[in-house]
Amino acid sequence: MNATTSTNTNGTTEAEKTSFADKAHVQLDKSKEAIADAAGRSKEAISGAAKSTTAAVKKKPGTTAAIVAGAAAAIAGAAFGASKLIDKKKTGAKTKSASGTGSTSGGKSASSKSGSTASKSNSK
Repeated sequence: MNATTSTNTNGTTEAEKTSFADKAHVQLDKSKEAIADAAGRSKEAISGAAKSTTAAVKKKPGTTAAIVAGAAAAIAGAAFGASKLIDKKKTGAKTKSASGTGSTSGGKSASSKSGSTASKSNSK
């Protein structure tokens, strides 16, 4: 048997393996070309955006500073809000685990408060 007609244990011939490898190699070459082309287009787009941004900053530096300050304030506000939510979740988990034994006293104080407000509204 020669290399092109021999078969292995799973029934695939060497010719089929070679054909598959050749197809994979061709596909790989096409992919490399496509990636190189996309990288070139991306480089051109980024370069153009950087040039136009630089020109805009030089033309109106005050506007640029205001935009940067607004963006920084928005980011800081989001970070502050996120930290408060995280703190609230942490304290909520601690409170739930600690309040498992004294839940009846909390219910009584809430009902007495609501009862006092009801009596005030009836007296008017």
